[in-house]
Amino acid sequence: MLKLLAISRRIDWPLFLSVAVLSILGLLAIWSVDLSQDPGQLANFKKQLVFIIGGFVLALFFTWFDYRALRSASRALYIFGIALMGTVLIFGATIRGTRGWLEIGSSTFQPVELLKVILIIVLAKYLSKKAHIIDLKVILNLGILSGLYIGLVAAQPDFGSAFVLTSITIGMLLMTNVPRRYLVIGLVLVVIITLLGWGFVLKDYQKARVMSVLDPGADPFGRGYNIRQSIIAVGAGGIFGQGLGKGSQSQLRFLPEAQTDFIFAVLAEQLGLFAVLLILGAYSVMVWRVALIFKRVSDGFALFLADGFFVVISVQVLLNVGMNLGVVPIVGLPLPFVSLGGSALLSNFLMLGIVQSIKVRE
Repeated sequence: MLKLLAISRRIDWPLFLSVAVLSILGLLAIWSVDLSQDPGQLANFKKQLVFIIGGFVLALFFTWFDYRALRSASRALYIFGIALMGTVLIFGATIRGTRGWLEIGSSTFQPVELLKVILIIVLAKYLSKKAHIIDLKVILNLGILSGLYIGLVAAQPDFGSAFVLTSITIGMLLMTNVPRRYLVIGLVLVVIITLLGWGFVLKDYQKARVMSVLDPGADPFGRGYNIRQSIIAVGAGGIFGQGLGKGSQSQLRFLPEAQTDFIFAVLAEQLGLFAVLLILGAYSVMVWRVALIFKRVSDGFALFLADGFFVVISVQVLLNVGMNLGVVPIVGLPLPFVSLGGSALLSNFLMLGIVQSIKVRE
C-alpha cells in the first residue's frame, strides 16, 4: 500500500490529463458519428469506451511495473514480433487492400500497433549499450533489426506504419552521437530508395494518393475525394463549430472513415477551431512532459524508451493532422488516443504506462 502511494505521488499527472482530454474528444466524435450511422446501438461508441477504460487500467499497471524488466525480455519480444507478423501475412484478414489484421472471434486485432512498442524496446536496449560507439557496424545492425520489421509491414502492404517504424529507428538513432557523415549517407539512401519505390514498388492507387495532395481538385470525385471532403469539413467548422452531432460532412457520410483516419476533421467541423486548439494543446503537453522525462533520466535504456514514445506520437499526429488538412498523402494512420480502434489505443496506453514507469523510478 505504501509503495502504491509513493508511486501515485511521482506519476506525471499532466501527462495523464492530456491523454484523458484526447480520449474524451475522441469519444465525443465517435458518439456524434454513431448518431447518424448507428443511432439505436451506438456500437462504436460503447466499444471505444470499453477500450479507453481498459487502456487506463493497462497504463496504471505498467506504471506500477518496473520498466527495467523489459530489457531482459527484448530478445524474446523481438522473435515474438517476427512470428506475429509472419502469422498476419499468412493468415491475416485483408481490409481496404492491406493484409494487416488477425481475426479473433468477431473482433480484429492489428499487430503492427504492438510491433511499434516492441521495436522501441528492442532498439532501446541495443542503443543503450552502443550509443557511445556509433560506427558503421552499429548502424548496419540497427538497420537489420528494424529493417526486418519494416519489410514485413511493407509486405502487407502498410506503408504508413512502415514509415512510422522507420521514423522510430531514425528518431532514436538521432539521440546518439552519430557521426554527421552517416546522416548524409543515410539521407542519400532514403532518396534513392524513395525513387526506386516510386518506380517499382508503389501501385497506381498509392501514387494517386500522393498526386491528390498536389492537386486534390484535379479528380474531386476520384483520387482527390477524401482529401477534398476533409478540407471542406475542417473549413466549415469556423471558430466554435456547427455543434456536436451536426455538420453535413460527418453526419451525411460525405467524409470517409470519419471515426478513424478523419476524426480530426469531424472534431474541427463540429467543435471548430476550439477543438483544434484543444487537440494540438493536449499533444503539446504530452510531448513536452515526455521530453522532460527523457531529459532527466540517467538510465540509457529509459532515455531511449521515452524517446521512442515521443517519436511515435509526434510522427503519427503530424501525419494524421497533415492528411486531414490535405498537406500529406492519405496513409491510413490513426490519431493517437482519439481515433476509433482498440489495437492502436491499447498500444498507445501501453507506451504511456512504460513512460510513467520511468517517471516514478527516475
